[in-house]
Amino acid sequence: MIKKVLFIHDGPRWKDASGIQFGTSVDICMFERYQYLGEEVCFMMRVFERSDTENLFNLNDKGLHIIEVPPFNRPHLLKNYRKSKLIIQESIQKFDILVIRLPSTIGSIAVALAEKLNIPYLIEVVACPWDSLTNHSLLGKLYAPVSKKKLSNLVRKAPFVMYVTEVFLQNRYPNDYKNIGVSDVMLNVIPEDQIEKKMKHYAKFDGDDKPRLRLGTLAVVDLPYKGHDIVLKAIKRLKKSGFELDYKIAGNGDFSQLSMLIERYELQNNVHYIGVLDHKEVFNFLRDIDVYVQPSRTEGMPRALIEAMSMGCACIGSNAGGIPELLQEEAIFPSKNVKALVEKLKAFNNKNLLIEQCKVNFIRAKDYQFYKLEQKRHAFYDTFLNSIDGK
Repeated sequence: MIKKVLFIHDGPRWKDASGIQFGTSVDICMFERYQYLGEEVCFMMRVFERSDTENLFNLNDKGLHIIEVPPFNRPHLLKNYRKSKLIIQESIQKFDILVIRLPSTIGSIAVALAEKLNIPYLIEVVACPWDSLTNHSLLGKLYAPVSKKKLSNLVRKAPFVMYVTEVFLQNRYPNDYKNIGVSDVMLNVIPEDQIEKKMKHYAKFDGDDKPRLRLGTLAVVDLPYKGHDIVLKAIKRLKKSGFELDYKIAGNGDFSQLSMLIERYELQNNVHYIGVLDHKEVFNFLRDIDVYVQPSRTEGMPRALIEAMSMGCACIGSNAGGIPELLQEEAIFPSKNVKALVEKLKAFNNKNLLIEQCKVNFIRAKDYQFYKLEQKRHAFYDTFLNSIDGK
């Protein structure tokens, strides 16, 4: 019998005026991943219309279709709640297995309905709502305790839970039953020759005639909790002291707010927005920087940071979420602390530290190779599937 699998999350993803649905290369990878659980895979999430889809993947062409749920996660959108809940309830009954990614408003409803309707489900925990909401608006700060408690309750009683971290999310949102930590990063090949190229370049950071340090960040550009502004403030301070460096930013979203900050801080000659990159372009981006910076105010387990480590990049990250699980203490700064980041950047303008971090990061990234994570994931999936077949 063919098993039908539904992946549930808030998204969002996008569609054009004709209704064709678009996403990213990560969606295709997830689509293929969940085919281990069942032959037919479908997604459910919010889908918004947009005109600029040229840098996105046509998901429908790949055989992936999304059940669209109207948004209801803002006070002015609560009018959609009943309609959305009905779509969720009617849809999940057509599937044999639910993979529910949390935190998400659609996912929270799906968990409750799955319990009520006795539909087998597996939860993926990818972020901490407390951290993200307390770094949001006043309304977000007020809702943060409620959201944290809701996620805690959903995760604790779930029969099967996968975390993207090894420690952080497990400690904050413990589960009483079967669980595992498996990152959702996708490192298919780690180029062994890349570390030699990086170290050869880092050897130039010696003496007085050093190259200009090149920083980079890969993240959605219109989410304040990603922390780009912290890096901009640090560059501004460094520039005033005569320390010039370059900062490349890549990622989707509206760049206008960051653009205004760049202009206000007079960093037009230092900061460069690359735009949206496909998977191959991401690694080219990482080849061309010296230090990858993950300045997040809140984080789960950042894929881009692990990708940067796999390319032999020296990396600096905040102490948010799972970042300290990846980097050594000398590469970590307190989240939102501009002064601490300034000191880290000064310290990393050094041949010995760059080469040391290059080696350490490259070795650590090997723990996140696709085949290693896939083995762990499949073993957990098998336990989940056996629990269903045994009923």
